[in-house]
Amino acid sequence: MVNTGLLILTNPAKVGKLLPAIKNHVLKTLYIQYFPEKNIISNAYSLPLVKLKGPRYFEIIANIYTIASKHFNCLDVRVLLSHLKNPNVSIIHTKKPVELVIFDQTYNSNEAITFMQDCLSNTSMGCKFITFDEKDQDNNCNKSSTNDIEETMYKNVVLGGTFDRLHNGHKIFLSEAILYCTENLTVGVTDTNMLQKKILWELIETCPQRMNSLKDFTEDVDPCLTYNVVPITNMYGPSIEDPTLEMILVSEETLKGGEMVNEKRVQKNLKQLAIHVIKLVEDVNHQEHEKTKISSSNQRMRLLGVRLKEPNIGDKPIRPYIIGLTGGIASGKSSIAEKIEKLGAGLINCDLIAHSLYAPGMKCFNLIVETFGPEYLTSDGEIDRRALGSLVFNDKNELEKLNKLMWPVILEEAKNQIDKLYKEGFDIVIIEAAVLIQAGWQHICHEIWTCIIPQEEAIKRLMERNKLSTEEAKKRILVQPSNIEQIHNAHVVVSTLWSHEISQQQIQKAWNEIKKDLEKYPKN
Repeated sequence: MVNTGLLILTNPAKVGKLLPAIKNHVLKTLYIQYFPEKNIISNAYSLPLVKLKGPRYFEIIANIYTIASKHFNCLDVRVLLSHLKNPNVSIIHTKKPVELVIFDQTYNSNEAITFMQDCLSNTSMGCKFITFDEKDQDNNCNKSSTNDIEETMYKNVVLGGTFDRLHNGHKIFLSEAILYCTENLTVGVTDTNMLQKKILWELIETCPQRMNSLKDFTEDVDPCLTYNVVPITNMYGPSIEDPTLEMILVSEETLKGGEMVNEKRVQKNLKQLAIHVIKLVEDVNHQEHEKTKISSSNQRMRLLGVRLKEPNIGDKPIRPYIIGLTGGIASGKSSIAEKIEKLGAGLINCDLIAHSLYAPGMKCFNLIVETFGPEYLTSDGEIDRRALGSLVFNDKNELEKLNKLMWPVILEEAKNQIDKLYKEGFDIVIIEAAVLIQAGWQHICHEIWTCIIPQEEAIKRLMERNKLSTEEAKKRILVQPSNIEQIHNAHVVVSTLWSHEISQQQIQKAWNEIKKDLEKYPKN
């Protein structure tokens, strides 16, 4: 296996057969250079004099990415575009050095080596090659359908989007823009303030991360253009300000936005833009709760239950393996904890520990009465948790007082229960604690699982469960760490926004990772 490969493609009808085979050879990045001239050996040095039109090859490029989406989850596929726009570009430049060249037809060693010497950049010299002479054709990638297409090309093209976790749908969108563009491509990237209505927006990469991914991809597939990648804080960005722009690309979902751009340009006495609509691509791997088209939201949903960073092993014993389960109020932590417990983990519920410590005669009972006064006792002589909750959730200082009393005692009892569960045979223990992050208990955990749901859903659930007003529910949620803060500390993120079955799938993924890790450390 190599990290980076280059497929020399002369017949796109072979792509459906080639890509599954390439999975066995390339691990990280697959570049694809399509040569419409068919026989690269005889034509590499006598390229046609007629200048090719980039847009005529868009259907082929889109089909390549669509087929790649069926076969690859992790492989970064990049179809190189410079040669399709200008056949006089004979050297294949790639940002990552190519380690393996894959030909889609059979050549002898001298022919293949001569091609690589003449057509690869210096950074890829000395790489290996293999040949595939796959006779079967895949009609999903038909070359002939675009032969007669002639499209106008534009000096200055613009498009915009979120571009989170750059996927093949984005690559199709960007590739068509590049094929239409001859000089300057402007890409607006939605900044943070525009994201909060998106599904699992807290998992969206930062704006600089997304901009860097865009630059890396576009400069790689066509280094001949100038790219202006900018953050935008509204739906228009530079599209209604720049008089040099000539064309805007939109998706089927954002066509109305393109029309609104032209309305704004007319108001500003600017020339209207040609609008080109990109068809959305079906996600053949989508589940029932996901979008049917390739999308970033599907990518984010598939991150649920996936380990996002390495566990905190350090000097801690690997057993018992401790999962710190946290999340906002009404996020569904308890249902997640129950599902993990059914898989075989020992469960410690810190809310139940806290409640037990409120009981008369317990250490915290006396501390609370001393600190807050006997007025927070019921007529039965017990702590009036509802009255105490009303106090602390309306006064940050009072909440801090209560936490300083309770957290050390809760942690001490949780550690005692961990030891007890391990002695009973539990290799994995969950500590369910809403306050885990605020209390600083991460240090005792091997990994943190965070349960998130949208704030509006949390408010709705809390109102129904605790019979609170909207205002009361909001107050209780706002005193807790935000989803963003919770995710920042998390190794695994889960969500109960969908069905129990979907939650179970998330948990099973994360559980399997832990079990696999524990197999590396046999019991003494």
